[in-house]
Amino acid sequence: MKRILSLATFLLIISTLPALAAHPDTKSEIESLKERIRSLESRLGEEQEPAEEAPFTLSALGKHLSIGGLLELEASLEKTEGETENSDLTLATAQLSLETEINENLGGHVILLYEEDPDNPDDETLKVDEAVISLACPNRLAGMTPTLQAGKLYLPFGNFNSHLISDPLTLELGETSDTAAIFGLEGETTNLSLGVFNGAVDTDNDSIDTVVVSATFQPEETFGFGLSWISDLAESDNGLVADKTLYGSAVPAAAAYLSAVFGQFDFEAEILGALDNFDRPLVGLSELTGNRPLAWNLEAAWMPNDRTQLAVRAEGARDFQDDVRRYGIAGSYGIFPHAVLALEYLYADPDAEAKSHSLTGQLAFEF
Repeated sequence: MKRILSLATFLLIISTLPALAAHPDTKSEIESLKERIRSLESRLGEEQEPAEEAPFTLSALGKHLSIGGLLELEASLEKTEGETENSDLTLATAQLSLETEINENLGGHVILLYEEDPDNPDDETLKVDEAVISLACPNRLAGMTPTLQAGKLYLPFGNFNSHLISDPLTLELGETSDTAAIFGLEGETTNLSLGVFNGAVDTDNDSIDTVVVSATFQPEETFGFGLSWISDLAESDNGLVADKTLYGSAVPAAAAYLSAVFGQFDFEAEILGALDNFDRPLVGLSELTGNRPLAWNLEAAWMPNDRTQLAVRAEGARDFQDDVRRYGIAGSYGIFPHAVLALEYLYADPDAEAKSHSLTGQLAFEF
């Protein structure tokens, strides 16, 4: 613990240190980070000259292309009790996004993503994280706008809002990306979605047979909640099924979240879990027990002044990742508009494995 506290002091002193995550970033983690940056920079604008909010845009022949991105550097130290310490520096995220809107009913975006893999530093692959065509119907249906998003995207299953650097367990269990079509109805306070795609796990049935349904509600600007359902949790990006030949039947799952703001305080709560048991032959090949995996996450954040955000987390899992319980605390500081420095401590207490402590420092810049 003394060495962990020493590193914390070191990271606070040299705030420009390049850095790492021992975990690859995800769509929801990146969006949470961007929201944290924008929240702090909006308050910074009260003291400094306001930053330009509009993205850089190229215009030609009546068409507009917006360009943006994110650079994220992290430094980490992890200590598992009874084992040696591990530390690293990594370019956790280099993201470039291109978005165009031909008119109010037609648009699209492409997001390119590079993530340095600590286990394979020679792999410098730049991948297409998202490539989406967006359509909106000019005619309203039941007072709502019909929409279609089609392409490689993240499915509307789970919410995964977070104020910390690391992923919540709900995301690790349920986040899902694939090539899909998402049909939606968008209203002022309600969004409904239905998505379909051909899952990769069900190898015996090569057809579009996996379904996602979600409903989100925002009755007040400071309060929102939502529900979602997926027909097969094995399609999540976590790789729950290590041997597809042993996978017999789909395991549906559901998720629910609540988000609220009370003055300077933000509160997030989410639970996500399977509605059926996984096949017993899969036990030992993944992080499952054969029962219904479930994860939950609770977070609270406080902005005591214009530049600082402090957050705490309590989360846990059942029949997933050795029934781990994790507790974390993080602080974020807006050093400039569009740039944030953050520090996180996370304690993990699994049932059968040794307890672990991790410390992560992050310097992020959105442009």
